[in-house]
Amino acid sequence: MNGLYTIAPLIFVIALGMVLRNRGFLSSGDRETFIKVLYWVALPTLLFRTTYLAGGELSQHGNLVCAAYVPLVLVSIAGFLVSLVAHRGRKDLQAFSVMASTRTNSVYLGLPIVMLALGSDGLDAASIVLAITMPGQNLISILSGEIIMSGWISMRALFSMIVKVLKNPLVASCLLGLAASRFGLPVPETVLISCKLVGDMATGVALIVLGAGLELPELLPALKNTWHDVAVKLIIHPAITWATFVAFDTPEIILRAAVIVSATPTAVNAFIVARSLNLDEQYACETVAISTVLAPITITAWLSFLGLG
Repeated sequence: MNGLYTIAPLIFVIALGMVLRNRGFLSSGDRETFIKVLYWVALPTLLFRTTYLAGGELSQHGNLVCAAYVPLVLVSIAGFLVSLVAHRGRKDLQAFSVMASTRTNSVYLGLPIVMLALGSDGLDAASIVLAITMPGQNLISILSGEIIMSGWISMRALFSMIVKVLKNPLVASCLLGLAASRFGLPVPETVLISCKLVGDMATGVALIVLGAGLELPELLPALKNTWHDVAVKLIIHPAITWATFVAFDTPEIILRAAVIVSATPTAVNAFIVARSLNLDEQYACETVAISTVLAPITITAWLSFLGLG
């Protein structure tokens, strides 16, 4: 029950975003402006500060990289196997299934849940996990979709993907924060305080933006179409993450943060990636919507499993 209380404020703020959009208080143009501020300023600032302050954890736990990347590979394989049955004969849907299996709503939803469930120490731990996994997560998901659609990938295309991932401000801020911490580069306290002031606005605004952009389809037909991929994302992904982090004997706070982040629904930008790869955009939108609607139930269960509910 405590798990439900933990995520209830998030649900209310997401619902507030939906109400503000439906009442005309937030237009599509307003939402795009908020997204730009979040994507280019608030979230990168939050991630840089937290990864810089907590970056020492990485050197203390050398197995953390392996623990973070093994689930990405295993979940991709699981998503592919499920897609062979669920989407037989549909390469586009199979490609989306594999791509979406590891694309979590980690920043817009995962960090707020971790903050409420584990506090600032949990936020630091989640930031370290994201700093390690975000580059590979973006690369693996897009690469796997491309391979399924075309059967191969050229070195030129691979290099282009890597460059594009590294240009992502969320990825770049994580890597910059880790590098500054790892090599002992001093960041003035005034800068860190400024980063905190900017980063503190990210959580609430991100949830409102998420709600304002959430279009709910007819739920029962959409659930019937997408339940296989939703199950992979909300159940199989966090289960594999938990098993892997336990096997690699990672600290409890990092394990909990990693599982919570992996249990979040399919990333909202999955349909944008689907469009760029010429996949089924409508199916992608349905998957994002259904996984977001069901996530409060499954996340509550995972919080209870982790001893937080």
